[in-house]
Amino acid sequence: MKGVEMKENLRIAAVQMPTVWMDYKENLKYMKEAIERAKEEQNVDLVIFPELSNIGYIRERNKQFGCKYIKSAEKIPGPFVSGIAQQAKKSGVYVITGMTELHPEITGSLYNSAVLIDPRGDIVGKHRKLHIPGYEKHYFIPGSSAEVFKTPIGNIGITICYDGQFPELTRTLALKGAEVLVMLWNMPDFSNPPELLHYITATRAAENRMFSISCNRIGQDGEISFFGHSAVSDPVGNFLAKAERKETILYATLSRDVLLEERAQQPVFRDRRPDMYSELIKPL
Repeated sequence: MKGVEMKENLRIAAVQMPTVWMDYKENLKYMKEAIERAKEEQNVDLVIFPELSNIGYIRERNKQFGCKYIKSAEKIPGPFVSGIAQQAKKSGVYVITGMTELHPEITGSLYNSAVLIDPRGDIVGKHRKLHIPGYEKHYFIPGSSAEVFKTPIGNIGITICYDGQFPELTRTLALKGAEVLVMLWNMPDFSNPPELLHYITATRAAENRMFSISCNRIGQDGEISFFGHSAVSDPVGNFLAKAERKETILYATLSRDVLLEERAQQPVFRDRRPDMYSELIKPL
């Protein structure tokens, strides 16, 4: 789809939710209710859910757990995606959700993915997590593309958790036209202080003069707990909404005029010096 102008006032909802481990039906039920609620309460255009929202997070390397986890996952499309798509169509909204995706061909292989669904219930596209940390390497294949999805509500770039800690990637999405950066997370307590998620959200927005949305989960899978702290930032790092640890839905309105004003004020793309950045593409 060719690029179109971002909607003048884009209303979004970021759902900071707990996840039931390896039970897509319970998670789908929760998510469908959240979509309906967000539409009724704020007439939103876009509803966002965290990373791996269909069946939850992984654990340390364990083959019995791995077997159960793989059996709980699904391909795209599948029952979970179809259920989200039905609700997106019923409510007339776009939806972005993270999920564990079965490889379309190779048995027992997984991607950590995000899917974007439009108000007709059609799949616009998907992003597969590119940067795989720690124990996740035992479970997930890294993706191989960084697309910007050009929709009637705006140009949307998606990252998944660790992806968001690489400014090279988010700048790439901005250079491909992203106006709104959606970052899905399962950021746990053991990895970083909770406030870091707020800082990352604001920084990625300001670096690229675009809107930035972080949607993290709460709750616990096994011994791993998740701290929430979802946030929405304008293009210069002002928070339009932010959460702490509680279950909540964040609402915000993203103004196209604000995006244009800040890009006019600070033309970061014009002022880039790619001739000075060769170190970025050298291997270690």
